[in-house]
Amino acid sequence: MGRGPKRQSQNPTVELVKDNAAFADWLRAEPLQWSSAIVVRAALRVVPAIDGGLVVLVEAFRSLAIARFSAKYPNSAMDDHFVRCALEASAVSAASAGRYNEASLAASAAANTVAQLVNQRKRKGNGEVYARAADAVALSISAAAQAGFEAEHLASIVRDQQLLSDGGASWEQLVEMPLWVHSMPPRAHDQWQSLKNQLEKAGLHWSVWIKWYEGRVLPLRQSTEVEDAAYSDLPGQLSWERGPETVNIEILSRLEALRPDPHAIEGINSPITINRLADGRIGVETGPFSLPTLPASLGPQDHHNALTVCRNRAVQVAQIASSSQFQGRSEYAQILADYLEWLPNEQGSGNMLLADGEARTLNKLFTAEEGILPLVFASKLAVLLEDHIALRSFYPEIERHYQAVNTGRLITPLSRDAVEAVQQVIRSQTPKVFDETVSPAIDEAAKPSLEIRPILEDLPPADPSRPKPPHDPIADADPRKSQNYIVASAYNRIWAILQKGKGTAEAIEGWQKTYDLMKPHMGAIIDFLRNFWPGDSAGGGSLPPTIGT
Repeated sequence: MGRGPKRQSQNPTVELVKDNAAFADWLRAEPLQWSSAIVVRAALRVVPAIDGGLVVLVEAFRSLAIARFSAKYPNSAMDDHFVRCALEASAVSAASAGRYNEASLAASAAANTVAQLVNQRKRKGNGEVYARAADAVALSISAAAQAGFEAEHLASIVRDQQLLSDGGASWEQLVEMPLWVHSMPPRAHDQWQSLKNQLEKAGLHWSVWIKWYEGRVLPLRQSTEVEDAAYSDLPGQLSWERGPETVNIEILSRLEALRPDPHAIEGINSPITINRLADGRIGVETGPFSLPTLPASLGPQDHHNALTVCRNRAVQVAQIASSSQFQGRSEYAQILADYLEWLPNEQGSGNMLLADGEARTLNKLFTAEEGILPLVFASKLAVLLEDHIALRSFYPEIERHYQAVNTGRLITPLSRDAVEAVQQVIRSQTPKVFDETVSPAIDEAAKPSLEIRPILEDLPPADPSRPKPPHDPIADADPRKSQNYIVASAYNRIWAILQKGKGTAEAIEGWQKTYDLMKPHMGAIIDFLRNFWPGDSAGGGSLPPTIGT
């Protein structure tokens, strides 16, 4: 399925592309597949310029997906089905787009033109199809001009022609190549980022089209025929009439059905102790960060005294920070409230590691602002932090946790999109599948770190008599690595429980739905953990030091 015998035609130039009649003649002299590839790629380049709302966007994506599919897989067995799908997509897209939305109209024209090219392959069309192809490319050029990247768009069209003409790429290869000569032009890049932000705010389900489009701009791998078909009506009618969210979720489900399930990594324990409860749900239980390990020289009363002192001191400091007269950051009050929420009690609730994270944030804030904090507040905060550091001696797993985290490799940060998507699944499936104890612990572990900026204003000379934050023996532990590990290991534990119970008689209502909702995001979580400690139960490398056993 190469380019076929060479025919006599003009050399590709910008002037040729901008001359509709001459460009149509050039296309007419070349194989049909060349027109399909050039038209689709031209329309794809102006997607960042699409304007008109979410319905317009999903119909434009629909048109481009089906047009690209036919350009890439000219299969006569499905031609008639494709023509019906493409013409319907182009008609709906054109109706949605609006008269002045030329980027949207370019998507509609691409689907319509490729459908006509399919008919031409079956000898059902006429020679006017090449004029239609030139018109579709002209629409994309006009859209690019309005958006401010006409020159780069024209250069990319000419490059496509040259690759085909010179034998530098077959039409099959061209469909899979990056869209731009070098990289996406700055104006197009900025517009795409704005459009991408709009889609992300509209819902996580839009990730299906964001990834699809970015995979066209810069393909990292060649997509398969069944993957490409998943974005169209070819495997079965999608619910376009029910709106973008329904369609996007249906496409995500199709894609996930094609991918193997990620497997939880054995041997990595979660600092948040997550287990299957007696009622069949998934919940947080008492673990090593909730109950103390008493040193040989100390007894239960010593732990009780240390815990009580910390709690009482934190309540006093929180009251000062919450006062309307407090002259300091409002964040102090919230951090102290979170600290008190997670500080363990003697019944085994709470989590010392999560409380410790809040205490470390307090210490960093104090360090940044020690010269300007109100004196009484600074004095009480310094004593609280000293008491907290002393309390750590009853929870040796904290030191082991930070030692383990420091040995991990943070090659890439944990995907915030994946973290937030799983958080939403947990919330939506509480209390049916998850006990009410899970979501608060995950939300605490996953919340973004507070950005602590240095004080830029002129500070008074250092006063050696002022209270100072105590030296923290584990101050050098990377809070981002710790947070990423806590969240990823908790999700890994939940995924292991879901996998073990899936398809068994013990699986409660909603179990399979929870599994299906989490599956699209667990691959990124598992990959992070596997890279963090390059070795798992499948062999190779060493697992982290024991945490939470």
